Amino acid sequence: MPRILIVQSRTDATLINTEQAEYRRTIGEEAALSFVSSLDETLAWENPAALLAGFDGVIFGGSSDFDFDGGREPNDAARLASQRILARVQPLIEWVLATEFPLFGICYGHQLVGEACGVAVVCDPAQKKRGTFAIALTDAGTHDVLFGTLPATFLGQYGHKDSLSAVPERAVLLAQSDMCRVSALRYGSRAYTVQFHPELTDADMAKRCDGTAAYLPEGCFGEATVRPSPEASTLLRTFIAQVVRLGASVPQAASV
Repeated sequence: MPRILIVQSRTDATLINTEQAEYRRTIGEEAALSFVSSLDETLAWENPAALLAGFDGVIFGGSSDFDFDGGREPNDAARLASQRILARVQPLIEWVLATEFPLFGICYGHQLVGEACGVAVVCDPAQKKRGTFAIALTDAGTHDVLFGTLPATFLGQYGHKDSLSAVPERAVLLAQSDMCRVSALRYGSRAYTVQFHPELTDADMAKRCDGTAAYLPEGCFGEATVRPSPEASTLLRTFIAQVVRLGASVPQAASV
């Protein structure tokens, strides 16, 4: 059974435990999961090969505690903490991308990898949202080993104020929408990041809609946007089965 390391970026013990349970439920018996915190300065972040020894893949999870922008002042504690987290995990991200080690980044993890690759994460009021929204595959996405298993348009659970300002030069855009222009990316052939949450169900998202007005455009109520997202919920299991277990590569015709 593959072993997956999940890097969490949270401070609240209840949310940490809830997130771990969501990953265990979504991934099921596809892999054995271990969890670490991006806030743990005692880990060997500067030695990625040692940190990932014995693991077959790594997932960078989301965060409701930290922002790269978030509409906050530049010296805001949440923004400064994000920069410290980025500096801490950047050697790991660079090593993973250079070695084609399987990676999946989710929401804040999507942003971490984008920032590590030189693209600014910004607070865009037109894209911030909480709830379930439609996502469309690009042509590259329809030919991708992982995203090609999904329909041309599918639903995903979102909760974010910040968004990537552009597609990193070393990445391929796999999915997008009017409300999330950089929804899914592939770096090389075995690293993926998404702005939405494939580990969450509509029931999970409904619970998160209380008290999250900062994530919603004016006049929008999150509860009204929540719907099932069964196709997105398959992504993590398919990632482990096809990319981690089989080491599948992107077809040459789909390379960009």
